[in-house]
Amino acid sequence: MASAPQIQLHPSTPWGLGIFDRVRLPAFWVGVGIALGVFTLYLVYTGLLGAGVGYLEGTRSGQRPWAWIAELIQDLFIGFTLALSAASVRGARRDFADLLPHLDAGAADRAALERAMLTYRRGPLVALALVVGAGTGFATVTDPSLWQEGVVPGWSDPSLLWLGARNFLNWYVVTRAMGLELMLGLAFSRLGDRVAVPDLLDREPLAPFGRRALRNVFLWMLLAAFLSLTYLGDWATDLMVLALAWLLGFALAAFVLPLTGIRRRVRERKRRELARVRASIAEARVRAVSGADGAAGGRLADLLAWEVRVDAVHEWPIDASTLLRLALYLLIGLGSWLGAAFVERLLETALG
Repeated sequence: MASAPQIQLHPSTPWGLGIFDRVRLPAFWVGVGIALGVFTLYLVYTGLLGAGVGYLEGTRSGQRPWAWIAELIQDLFIGFTLALSAASVRGARRDFADLLPHLDAGAADRAALERAMLTYRRGPLVALALVVGAGTGFATVTDPSLWQEGVVPGWSDPSLLWLGARNFLNWYVVTRAMGLELMLGLAFSRLGDRVAVPDLLDREPLAPFGRRALRNVFLWMLLAAFLSLTYLGDWATDLMVLALAWLLGFALAAFVLPLTGIRRRVRERKRRELARVRASIAEARVRAVSGADGAAGGRLADLLAWEVRVDAVHEWPIDASTLLRLALYLLIGLGSWLGAAFVERLLETALG
C-alpha cells in the first residue's frame, strides 16, 4: 500500500495535524484511531468515577443501552474533524503543485508562495477556538434538559466534568478546523492573483481552483452527514439543526473564497483584452469607412467576432458541471439530515 502524502506544514501548525504527518496512514484511519483513543479514555473514566463502565450517572441517556453509541459518535466527530483538516491541507499541497506551471513567479518565489500558503497566525485562531469551545461546552452541560429530572449537578460531578471537557474539545476542534479552512481559502485567493492568464480561452490554469472549491464542500458535507447521526438521539436536536445550517453556510463560503483571487485575475485580463480589441475595432472601422485599406473590412469582422468571444468568457473558474457537483455535494449533507429525521420519527412511532 502506498504511503499517505506528508502534510509538511509550517512549524506553527496545530499539533493535532502533525499526528497525521507522522502516522503513514490515510487521514480517515488516523482520525478513527484518535476517536477510539478518546472513547477508551471515556470507558476508563466512567469505570473509575462514573456509574459503571460506559455510563455517566445523572444524564438522561445514562441508563439507556445506546449511551455508549452516543458517546462514540461524539468521539468520532473529534477524530473526523481532525482528519478533515489533514485531508484539506494535503489537498492544498496537491493543488499548489498543479498550479506551479501557471504561476507568474520564479523558483525561489514559488517556494515562498508555498510557505505562505501553509502559514497563518496561530494566536488569533487558537483564541477564537478556546472562546467558542469554552462557551459552547459550558452552555451545553448547564442545559437542564440534558440531565435527569432537569437538575444540573455541581461542578465536581464526574459526569458534568467529562461532558464539559468533551464538548469543549468537540467545539474547539471544529472551530479551529473552520478557521484553518478559511485561511487556506484566503491563501488560494492570493495565489489566484499570481496565476498567468496568457489566453482567456485556456481554462486549464483555472482548474485547480475549481477542484479546491469542490473538495472543500465535499469534505464539510461528509462531516455534516456524520453529524446527522446525532439526530437519532434525544439531545439538543434544535442545536444540531442550527449546526447543520451553519455547516451549509460555511461550506458555501469555503467554496467561493478560493475562487475570488483568480476571478479578479481573469476579470482584469479580460478588461485589458476588451480595451485592446475595441481600440483595434475603432481603428479598423475608420480605415474601412475611408476606403484607405481594402482589407480593413475583413479585419473589422474578425475583430468584432473576437470581441464577442472575449466578452463571453466566464470570469469565475467554474462551469455547469462544477455547479452540478456542488449541488450534489450539498445534498449529501442536507439529505443525510432529512433521512435521520425520518428514521427518528419511525423510531418514535415504533417505540411510542
